[in-house]
Amino acid sequence: MITAEDRKKQFQNMVKNIKDVKPAIISDEEAIANTSPFRQKFHVEPRSGVLNDPNGFVYFDGQYHLCYQWTPLAFHKDPKIWQHGWYHLVSKDLVHWQEIGPAIESDTKYDQYGTYSGSALSVNDQLFIIYTGNTWVDTDTDQWHRVPYQLGAFMDHENHFTKFDHPLLTDSPKGYTGHFRDPKIWQHGSDYYAVLGAQRQDQTGTVVVVHSKDLHHWTTLGEMQPAERNFGHMWECPDYFEVDDQGVLLFSPQGIPAHDGLYENIYQTGCFVGDKMDYHNLIFNHGHFQELDAGFDFYATQTMAAPDGRRILSAWFGISEIAYPTEKYHYAGCLVLPRELSIQDGQLVQKPIRELAALRKEQTKFDFFVSENPVLLAANRTQEIDAEIDMSTSSRFEMDIRANADNDKNTKLVFDKNEQLVSLSRADAGIPFAAKYGSERYRKLMIKDKIRMQIFVDNSSVEIFINGGIIVFSARIFPDNDQDNLFVTSRGGKTKLTASIWKI
Repeated sequence: MITAEDRKKQFQNMVKNIKDVKPAIISDEEAIANTSPFRQKFHVEPRSGVLNDPNGFVYFDGQYHLCYQWTPLAFHKDPKIWQHGWYHLVSKDLVHWQEIGPAIESDTKYDQYGTYSGSALSVNDQLFIIYTGNTWVDTDTDQWHRVPYQLGAFMDHENHFTKFDHPLLTDSPKGYTGHFRDPKIWQHGSDYYAVLGAQRQDQTGTVVVVHSKDLHHWTTLGEMQPAERNFGHMWECPDYFEVDDQGVLLFSPQGIPAHDGLYENIYQTGCFVGDKMDYHNLIFNHGHFQELDAGFDFYATQTMAAPDGRRILSAWFGISEIAYPTEKYHYAGCLVLPRELSIQDGQLVQKPIRELAALRKEQTKFDFFVSENPVLLAANRTQEIDAEIDMSTSSRFEMDIRANADNDKNTKLVFDKNEQLVSLSRADAGIPFAAKYGSERYRKLMIKDKIRMQIFVDNSSVEIFINGGIIVFSARIFPDNDQDNLFVTSRGGKTKLTASIWKI
């Protein structure tokens, strides 16, 4: 049995900064990762180790800044160098990212057991960062108690981070467990607010609002009201913002039972959409919970306000507790492509950012009727597909993505007019993984005649946006080397297909 004292010594002996690791160890881990056949071409992923939650997503000093949760040596045999922190990227266009390097690391007594998620805000010509530092204390019964700290830092124009020497908030508020984390900050008038994910003592999840006038002194205002009382056991990565004159609370609840094709993943991400929050009493009147992504691998979202007013979303293209095939090559995780958010008829809608058009290379166009004989459209491993189908004279349309020549291995997208469903299957996509959580996802879709889709296919992923982002499927896939074909098939009659395909 590992005692609290043993665990304490393990953390105390752990390397605090990546600069304290021998360069040869780092280069060896990165070299192993570079041998992977699944390295993404246009998605953000780590040089080695584990990437998860996006953090500090903001526009500052004329460019976009994005950090991600970072454990660069997570697959090395020596646990003492499993250092954890944030990794920093910048971009002028949200498409092409420059690596700046380590940002915030677990090197103080307030974050020594983990630099958890947080956010950033441009304030007085500096970038203010608020994040959760994770610590544990051992008790007389040899049981550990989690003690979270909400911590602050400033970043200057040279991308140098300076941490505050005092916590902004210490421990969880009364009535909550040690699960109190992931502050997302915004400014309202001259005041500053943040929402944090929390777990009540009765093991139910919620969101707590905190407030400051000067960024150094923070008070807890209470829960955003109304908060669902029995909707999962913990809410992570909350984010409150306003778009199209409505309020949105975006978060990742844990412990939601699956039903009717919803909530099939281990953990979910979604939102409430409603009236703007009343800052005097924290009342937020909203509709039902909307699961944001219908696919397999999507979690821990964070949004930011672009200079042109758009609300842009990033997310971890993965879910914890799943062993991805890239772990064999000593890395795991990537980020989804950035998405523009809007509200249509009370629903939060996601579209791939328009800047992604910069990735397009050779274009091929199609305009024909698809029959029951499969048609090969393209043989590209990485591509963008912009297509419209007209099913007025058919009952089913199939698109087989990253298929082999015999089309018995593929990622299959199906529109079924009889069942009024759209589904995505990765049962035969390549290397199997996470099969116990299911290999097919579906959504109800009113199919009459025309359907529009925009699809991005990378070396080990597919992101599908249907009818302007009303439905989105995100899936990691790990095809064999010979799976680079795109087939289409129609059932129960012919389907009219109009499409453009770009190599990327």
